[in-house]
Amino acid sequence: MTTEPTRDRVTSPSINFPQSAEEAQRAIVQQVRRMLFEEHSAGYSPLTKTRTNDAGFGLTRKDAQTKWLNDAADLIGAIIGDKLDEIEVSI
Repeated sequence: MTTEPTRDRVTSPSINFPQSAEEAQRAIVQQVRRMLFEEHSAGYSPLTKTRTNDAGFGLTRKDAQTKWLNDAADLIGAIIGDKLDEIEVSI
């Protein structure tokens, strides 16, 4: 009988079968981080998407509006990333 390699539950927590409250918390933090900062089923991350002057429906944003949106996403992403890091350290 072969056994599976031991899972590193700190760097790769199980979202389906956590073995402690701490692992469950780490799994949720990692899932939130992935949803916010990585491409997923919606096709893009709201915090890493680069906005352009195309506002959709044939409308165009001004350059300043596009810059504001991208700067706001960068700032909010940095703040949320820092908070997620703080949460992970405290677990």
